[in-house]
Amino acid sequence: MNIVFQPAIRLMRRLRLLPKFSLVTLLVLVPLLLVSALLIEELNRSIAFAEKERVGVRHARQVEDLLRLSQQHRALRHMVLGGNAAVRQQASQAQQAINAGMARLEADAAARAALGTGSSLEGIKRSWALLQAGLEQAKAKDSNAAHGALIEQLYKLNALIADRSNLTLDPQVNTHYLIVAFIKSFPEVADGVAEISGRGAAYIDTGLFEANEDVMLNAAVMVAERDLARISVQLDAMFRASPALRTALAPQEGAIRQAGAFLERVRNEVLKSVDQSSGARFHDAGRQALDGLYGFADAAAVRLDQALALRIERDVQRRNLILGGVLFTVLLALYLLVGFYASFSTEVRALDLAVGRAAGGDLSHRVRSDAMDEIGTLLNAFGEMNTGLARMAEEVRSGTRKMAVVSRDIAAGNADLSSRTEAQAGALAQTAAAMAVLTAAVRQNTDNAQQADRLALSASQIAASGGQAVERVVGTMDSITQSSRKIGDIIGVIDTIAFQTNLLALNAAVEAARAGEQGRGFAVVAAEVRSLAQRTAGAAREVKSLILDSIDKVDAGSAQVGAAGQTMHEIISSVKRVADIMQDITAASHQQRSGIENVNQTLVSMEQLTQRNAALVEQAADATESMHAQAMHVAQAVSMFKLE
Repeated sequence: MNIVFQPAIRLMRRLRLLPKFSLVTLLVLVPLLLVSALLIEELNRSIAFAEKERVGVRHARQVEDLLRLSQQHRALRHMVLGGNAAVRQQASQAQQAINAGMARLEADAAARAALGTGSSLEGIKRSWALLQAGLEQAKAKDSNAAHGALIEQLYKLNALIADRSNLTLDPQVNTHYLIVAFIKSFPEVADGVAEISGRGAAYIDTGLFEANEDVMLNAAVMVAERDLARISVQLDAMFRASPALRTALAPQEGAIRQAGAFLERVRNEVLKSVDQSSGARFHDAGRQALDGLYGFADAAAVRLDQALALRIERDVQRRNLILGGVLFTVLLALYLLVGFYASFSTEVRALDLAVGRAAGGDLSHRVRSDAMDEIGTLLNAFGEMNTGLARMAEEVRSGTRKMAVVSRDIAAGNADLSSRTEAQAGALAQTAAAMAVLTAAVRQNTDNAQQADRLALSASQIAASGGQAVERVVGTMDSITQSSRKIGDIIGVIDTIAFQTNLLALNAAVEAARAGEQGRGFAVVAAEVRSLAQRTAGAAREVKSLILDSIDKVDAGSAQVGAAGQTMHEIISSVKRVADIMQDITAASHQQRSGIENVNQTLVSMEQLTQRNAALVEQAADATESMHAQAMHVAQAVSMFKLE
């Protein structure tokens, strides 16, 4: 199916809307107008055909009037030439009537021009002029021959009129029978009746027939009776075809009976020579029959003219109705097409405007169509889509604004957190450095303790010889012992600091993980770490001072021990106890060193974690800045849409 319509589809795709409508309208109007033109042309031909028939009817009636007068004049002249002078005046009146009829016939120039009967009419005029010129000198036989020739010319003229006016080609049954009766049947019967009337009247007046005249009259009567019978058959057929004509022609039907009665009278008075009246009365009877026949023919002509006029009127009405209907249909179709085009183009322009504005970012334009067709549905669907896009753009715009604000706040918080994290990392670095110094001091203290242990051993060796000196050293060693105790306390403080620092480190890790607005807790932890670091530094200095003091006292004790070496044997046991204590101090110093090194490693780990956290915070800040930039980009992209 698509293959069949593919050429049409391609053509329609190449044309704009107006050429499409014009092409389709032209393809519809051309056959419609062509058929209408052919039908109107046919009706115009029928009208012209009937109008020409009416011209022929009018012209033929004039000719038949001349024919009737010529037949009457022939009969009257035959009677005059037969010796009946009483009818001479009637013959003269008939002659004048013929001249008047000739003048009327000649005056109808329009009919002569339309039917081309001018030459025939000129021949009839010449024949009539010759007949009139020899009227008084002609014998009865010559007069009948001359009149017969004139009547024959009139018959031929009538036939010519019938042919050229389309009367012989009339297509309808009722008018066809009227034409036959008017042009042929009644004039032929009337001609026989007129000739019989003139010859019979002359015979009744003279009692003499010309040679074979009786036979001719008998044949004429038989032909007339036959023609009357045919006329009756034709009239019956005509009345069956058009019953209305029976009523219209009912008054003239008596003419046929009258003609039949006259023919019966001819048989009696002329052929049988019975019940004869006068020639004048016989002629009057024949003239009445002749007038009746021509009256019927004239009535048929009137009805024929009326029927043709009615046909013309009907065809004109049909033509006008068809023309009006076609024009109305075409105008209505054009009106509807213009309305359809206007509606379609208006909706298409509205859709194009809406699409153009939407493409330009203007979503505030609202489109709505009341049309129930597909384009109206499309327009309404686009309007709903436009409304949905506007709503979505508004939501996106609002979301981007909120996202921009949130991302800006997050960026600010991340920047603050990053700075605090960097500060914390710096503080931890300082704490780690201080712990490194403390570790070195503790290591040195341990070394000193080991040296003191060696000295104590040495003192133990010389204690035997310096007992009394040892006693003096006892006091000094007591001081050393007290200092060592203080060192133990300091070491305890350092342990406490290490423990609390560990807890603070854990809290700092938690606070660093939380980030955001809760970053302030991390600052507190950092402050505590700094305080502990300071306390650790103070303790380290105090340890250092005590150790130095212990060294001085040990030196003093050593001098005293040297001085009292000879009495050391008395304090051997005491020196051994001092040696044991120094070993304990050495072991404690080793433990202190190990703990401080662990604290130092923990601080280094905390510093590394803090550095990584700072890096992560910077990455988060960068991501937040990127998100803020993207939000601003989306907001800028959405800002091109006009929503109100």
